Amino acid sequence: MGTENLNPSAAYVNDFKLFTIEKNFWQASLLKQIEGLSMSEALYKPSPGRHGIWQIVRHIAYWKHWALTYLNEDIKLNAKEDNWAPMPDVQTEQTWQDEIEHLRKLNNDCIVSAEKLGDKIFSDDEKIVFFRQHLQHDSYHAGQIGFLRAMQGIQPVE
Repeated sequence: MGTENLNPSAAYVNDFKLFTIEKNFWQASLLKQIEGLSMSEALYKPSPGRHGIWQIVRHIAYWKHWALTYLNEDIKLNAKEDNWAPMPDVQTEQTWQDEIEHLRKLNNDCIVSAEKLGDKIFSDDEKIVFFRQHLQHDSYHAGQIGFLRAMQGIQPVE
């Protein structure tokens, strides 16, 4: 979908969808990068002390939750507490799929919140700026996920 005929706030929502669930010009979207990955692929780390895909997904989900909480409840959560939360005690294919579903739900909540904001999405209100800019955070980590896929010999997402 071209954005040339969209108002600025609709264009932002469109970009959010393109970079998180659909297709854009730059890279596979965030959720497309993780769909179909096995638990073992999600747990892969290039070396000790580095993050794997599953950890990155949890990190992204945390910041989506943080942004939504700040935007909708005007509460700043303690970022140091859960920024890189420990992995779940139980790591199975099902808990990995649950993690993906959790991220998908948070992402949908972000899209709904962006749509509700309308033109306020471009406000200089700190909580809206943070909410708006977490798309760049998602894109950064989607690139990392793509690289971790490549390191494992997993085909790129088309």
